[in-house]
Amino acid sequence: MEIAILTGEPSGDLAGASLARALRELEPEVKLWGLGSRAMAEAGVELLGDSASWSAIGIVAALPKIPLLALKIAPHLRKTLAHRRPDLVVFIDFGAFNVRIARYCRQIGLKTLYYIPPGCWRRTTTLREDLAHIVHGIALPFPWGQERYRHGTARVFYVGHPLLDRVAPRTTRDVFAKSLGLDPHAPLIGLLPGSRLHEVNNLLPTLIESIPHIAREVPKAQFAVAVAPTLALESVQTLIARHPIAHDRLAARRPDNVQEWAHRSKSLPKTLPQPALATQGGALLGSPKLSQKEWRPQVAMPSSPPLVLTQGSTYDLMAHSDLLLVCSGTATLEAAVLQTPMIVLYKVSKWMELEYRLRRMDKKVQEIKHIALPNILADRPIVPELIQWQATPQAIAERAVHLLTDLCARKQMRQALLEVRNLLGEPGASARTARIALALACGKNDALPNETTEEGPHA
Repeated sequence: MEIAILTGEPSGDLAGASLARALRELEPEVKLWGLGSRAMAEAGVELLGDSASWSAIGIVAALPKIPLLALKIAPHLRKTLAHRRPDLVVFIDFGAFNVRIARYCRQIGLKTLYYIPPGCWRRTTTLREDLAHIVHGIALPFPWGQERYRHGTARVFYVGHPLLDRVAPRTTRDVFAKSLGLDPHAPLIGLLPGSRLHEVNNLLPTLIESIPHIAREVPKAQFAVAVAPTLALESVQTLIARHPIAHDRLAARRPDNVQEWAHRSKSLPKTLPQPALATQGGALLGSPKLSQKEWRPQVAMPSSPPLVLTQGSTYDLMAHSDLLLVCSGTATLEAAVLQTPMIVLYKVSKWMELEYRLRRMDKKVQEIKHIALPNILADRPIVPELIQWQATPQAIAERAVHLLTDLCARKQMRQALLEVRNLLGEPGASARTARIALALACGKNDALPNETTEEGPHA
């Protein structure tokens, strides 16, 4: 039996990897191939292309990727699908590309399942209703939306969200903090600037500039940047070191520049938080070329807020942080699963901002009142959102200090995030989807679960 899994984004890669493992547990001999990235490859999926090379948000960021997708990836994929004719093709999100491929699969008679269809997180809009006429099955991560597809020929199942299968810390706060050379008893602020390079380039400098403002009001605050596995850890360190604020503060150490610097930035500390590279095994000081044996915990200077870069332990950071400054996207929903207070940020280039403004003129898009997934799912503002020009270092710091010092506000946010987490159903979405996929692949309609209602996943 062969099943193709097609994804195009970091979150889809993780969902695809979880599904692949669930499929292998039920059917060890199943052959899996498709489009994805590191997580799917590690789960044993044969990749026809690495989605990390074309993942992007918005039309502007996606434009440079179109030639690769349209002229190379799509033709090769169609040819492979026609030649290998898998027993089932599973699509995961990435609607701009996957819906077109789904239409092609229908033309050549392949069975299809759309897992996490595009826009399924929206409560009110009716985007992609035509999907119910294209694929054989639809597996939904959220309880709403089934009526949207019910008029079509596809079987529709509510399976719950796969985040519940994988989002959990691997260690305690004490062990995690000490592994990075941090104080487990001091406030920890996690910075999650995104999984795509353009996201990090646009947002991380602003996050770094907010650090001294936060540290001024919360003197014991310490900071850690989660570097996505899709990014080079050393490149993020270089981005921080090259930022103008770093040069300003480094220059301030020279007596002839102190007065000028102090005039421009009176509220900032006179020392730069020096980033240390870190993994689950410890922090790396100095040159990134040091060998594995030379890794050791960071010892922060008392006058400088501790700042480490960590990779491979994002869920630990998210779970054990007192506050997260997080880029809008799937990470906000992961934080909701962990019930960690957060401030959600969206900051893009000027061209992408123009696209954002133009899209907001669309009546269907106007129905979306929030950008943070927790707010969208709750249908009310439970976490702060700072969009584009609103996301200044001062505004970020003001809201961060409030959430770090107001216990009542933190408690209310945690409770609201728990309610969001409860909207995601029960753990086991990957296993439920795997059973549906295998039943469709084998043509065993009697093995398919009953199509579910909003009461919860029954698959």
